[in-house]
Amino acid sequence: MSERAGTAEEDRPDLSELSGVSNVLLLAPSLGGQGSDVCLDLLTQSAPSETNILAVTYTDTPEEWVENWLAHASVSPVRGGIVSIGQADTDIDDPSWAVKTVENPSDLTGIGIELSELLSGMATAADDDEQIAVCFDGITSLLQYADLQRAFRFLHVVTGRVKTVGGIGHFHLDPDAHDPQTLATLKGLFDAVIEVDDDGSVTVQQ
Repeated sequence: MSERAGTAEEDRPDLSELSGVSNVLLLAPSLGGQGSDVCLDLLTQSAPSETNILAVTYTDTPEEWVENWLAHASVSPVRGGIVSIGQADTDIDDPSWAVKTVENPSDLTGIGIELSELLSGMATAADDDEQIAVCFDGITSLLQYADLQRAFRFLHVVTGRVKTVGGIGHFHLDPDAHDPQTLATLKGLFDAVIEVDDDGSVTVQQ
């Protein structure tokens, strides 16, 4: 197990220590945005020109998600994909991004299909030196529409697909919104856990 912590940006854990890790549980409060910087750091461990980005979002619109990405990375990735859940059909002018919409948040089959199609397309098109990075935001929202057993089975499939394509995925969860048993059950799906406290301090556990 490895643990490192920091509060200032320059003291953040070196996320490159997660090399070889396929799936990460990102524990951070839903409010306040403490996990946003770590999320974007995880998505930019390789340069955008060498990175395929797949985002699954229940909260931000695709436009908001791309704006946040550009504010951090300045340029579009090689390929981008967004699965927008619980929102009306929407599109983005930037041709680098493909947008899929699942209007019913309870439709885990539909979410899985759209996610898998985007992920498979990236894996087929990506060169050997390109990275596939996945952001699933987030499990707390998922658990509003599916019980723990159903959500666990769904996430087991998703994390398996991320691993199969050689990507690195991180999955947002607000630890304050769930009981200890739920957290313990979900942690078993992941290779590492990153926890961001209310004050912004970060801990990495493998």
